[in-house]
Amino acid sequence: MNDIKVLDCTLRDGGYVNKWDFGFKRIVKILKNLNNAKIDYAEIGFLKDCEYDKEKSVFNEIKEIENILPEESLYSKTVAMIVFGQFSKSKLVPKTPDIKLDSIRVTFKKHEIKDVFSYFKKIKDCGYEVFVNPTNIETYSDSELLDLIEKVNKLKPYGFSIVDTNGVLKERNLQRLYYLIDNNLDEDIALCFHSHNNLQLSFSNAQCLMKVNRNRQLIIDSTIFGMGRGAGNLCTELLTEYINDNYDGNYDIIPILKIIDEQINPIFANTPWGYSVPYYLAAKNHCHPNYAKYLVEKQTVPVEVINNLLKLVPNNKKSLYDTNLIRQIYLDNFSHKIDDTDTVKYLKETLEGKDLLVIAPGKTLMQEQEKIDNYIKSENPFIISLNFDPENYSQDLVFITNLKRFSSIENNDKPLVVTSNIESIPQNAKLLNYSSYLNNSRMFDNTALMLLKLLGKIGVKKVTFAGLDGFNTKTTENYISNEFVNNGKEGEEFDERNQIMSEELQKFAKKIDIKFLTKSQYTIN
Repeated sequence: MNDIKVLDCTLRDGGYVNKWDFGFKRIVKILKNLNNAKIDYAEIGFLKDCEYDKEKSVFNEIKEIENILPEESLYSKTVAMIVFGQFSKSKLVPKTPDIKLDSIRVTFKKHEIKDVFSYFKKIKDCGYEVFVNPTNIETYSDSELLDLIEKVNKLKPYGFSIVDTNGVLKERNLQRLYYLIDNNLDEDIALCFHSHNNLQLSFSNAQCLMKVNRNRQLIIDSTIFGMGRGAGNLCTELLTEYINDNYDGNYDIIPILKIIDEQINPIFANTPWGYSVPYYLAAKNHCHPNYAKYLVEKQTVPVEVINNLLKLVPNNKKSLYDTNLIRQIYLDNFSHKIDDTDTVKYLKETLEGKDLLVIAPGKTLMQEQEKIDNYIKSENPFIISLNFDPENYSQDLVFITNLKRFSSIENNDKPLVVTSNIESIPQNAKLLNYSSYLNNSRMFDNTALMLLKLLGKIGVKKVTFAGLDGFNTKTTENYISNEFVNNGKEGEEFDERNQIMSEELQKFAKKIDIKFLTKSQYTIN
């Protein structure tokens, strides 16, 4: 009979969504209901060298875990995870009767194998069940995996995991890994499975393992409501129901649904997760999902370009996210250098002595239209629109730096100034050298900032913005049209983006008088 157990890692892996800031009361309620649901293993979060905050599922010492566990006897075993190198060995205290932590899982990268096993041994010597969790297992060659299994057999941990870090495994790959591991792993060591749902295969892959597994204990990771960054994880409620129906499981689904209704839904409403094309493309190209996240957050390139850029990530860099690498790939792909002397001269002559009104696609264009109309009527400004063709305003020039937005502009008969990263430029467009107008911030290619750099170059002293609203955590409130909504950004990142933009605008404000005609999240002293 298949010995199948469930390890819920909502408080640990799900914590990437909200930076583990569940709140103390929510953590306690989640653990209580996991126990009521008879979940076999409840992962309480990370052990990490940090300053302990009781509101978060991250712990600086093992004894801090006791604060969140119910006093009554537990059905669920409690588990914590350590990222190798992030929790001091000296803090691994021996397990005593008053310590309710049962198991410790350690995740590590391939190049850390030679150092991690002494750490495993210390955990085992302290009396905890040890789980060996190698990341990106699909990157191991057969010989590398067999060498690792040989070390694992000598250690004799409680469990060894197939970790699909980037959500790239398909059934045939998973079965091959399973048989290779099962035939060589000590029969007393449990086989574990941790997946991410980038290809929407977590559930079917788990079912595949349950079917092929015969005599070994199988432990499958999941999270409540699939909570996890990007595409999320295997859903605990679906997994337990499936085991109940097909393998004589005894899980109580109602406490799990109670967690979703009362604890997880408020988090999901603020910071949703789930299937998306960019994360699918990351898995399809065997890349870390943050590469796709970086590109989709920029909202500057269409999906086919994202796919092409992910193909350019070197094989040895695909699994480990490198912000500088993907930024450089992005820049190299679009930095088509040109001589824009004539365009700069044209703009200097065209804009000299004129009052400038720059229109961005913020929602205030609609909310404060009367104010904008009155300003245009009284001041008769030269109007520049940023990456779009506004329906209610007649602009004198369209400034375009965004390939994705450019492809959606239907009316190209207006005067265009286009940066050299744009493909299929109309013959009537004036060209600017893209890389000349970037800045060094995270918002390095923001269109408003690029325009301000251009205006400073040609000596403009004053500019007024309308519709440059900044980022609201409710994404549907950011733009005049839902066509501009970017679902790639996560809610908690908007404040940081507003801060970066404010800082960059402040730099330009030293030489250019910048005014906001409509309400904006950005601030300039």
